[in-house]
Amino acid sequence: MVRKLMMLGLAAMLSGALAGCGDGGTGQVVAENRIEPETGAAAQVARLDEDLRNGVFAKAIRDSGAACPEVTGSERAEIRHGVRGWKAQCSNESAHLIQILPDGTAKVTSRTY
Repeated sequence: MVRKLMMLGLAAMLSGALAGCGDGGTGQVVAENRIEPETGAAAQVARLDEDLRNGVFAKAIRDSGAACPEVTGSERAEIRHGVRGWKAQCSNESAHLIQILPDGTAKVTSRTY
């Protein structure tokens, strides 16, 4: 009986320790250095040819309130740990990070000097 109680106690402690791992209690454990595959709007933007994609990015940047006459280049970038997006360079020498959200909204982070 004592052995069974000890085993239950140990199981409860391990359970509690493991519950502290993960992403804040949602029950999903995400592996380190894993980038989720793109789907939806993000995948559609990735499939665009460079000129079309740069046009989409220029509009998203201007819609965010930043000045960008034209996007002269864009390349894949890790926006933050595990999140892929794009780095866009504008003709006015400004640079912007763009993440395409699942609903198709572009989240633009602009570098200021």
